[in-house]
Amino acid sequence: MKKNITLAISILGLFLVLVGCGTTTQPKVIKPNTTSTTSANQVLDPSQYQDIGKLESLAKANPNDAKAQMNAGISAYAYKDYTKAIGYYNNAIKINPKDGIAYNNIGNVYFRGLKKSKDALPFYEKATLVEPTYNYGWLNLALCQKDLGDTAGAKATIAQGLKVLATNDKLVEDLKNLQKQIK
Repeated sequence: MKKNITLAISILGLFLVLVGCGTTTQPKVIKPNTTSTTSANQVLDPSQYQDIGKLESLAKANPNDAKAQMNAGISAYAYKDYTKAIGYYNNAIKINPKDGIAYNNIGNVYFRGLKKSKDALPFYEKATLVEPTYNYGWLNLALCQKDLGDTAGAKATIAQGLKVLATNDKLVEDLKNLQKQIK
């Protein structure tokens, strides 16, 4: 009985880490047993990943679970293990190739982590292609294009993103502000 209670408490604690308690910055842990949403591009603060091995173990124990792969990738990214992060994100893509978040997150590894904008670009493009209403895909693609000096491309990306995103989307204002910056 005591062992079952300890296990339940451990699972509850891991669940709280996975669903995103606390402050967030980019990209987000995907909640277990839910579908991805257009706002699911936030990462938990690295301090919430006290035991990176647990998320990696979950990914290895559940090789066909895209969310487990994404969470392990996010954990690896948070700890700057970019090679592992890309591997886990690629695993998630193999399982669910229509989820723009994994492509976007690989783009983030290259763009934000490794400072290789040129390598990030095709992943951001793919994110917007497979999931056209994925808001962070549009924003990150435009930021990457701007960083590469492709202002015409960034303007076109912003215009396209503004066409497909809902007017009340939380990133529409960010896209409009970026549009003003690059005019």
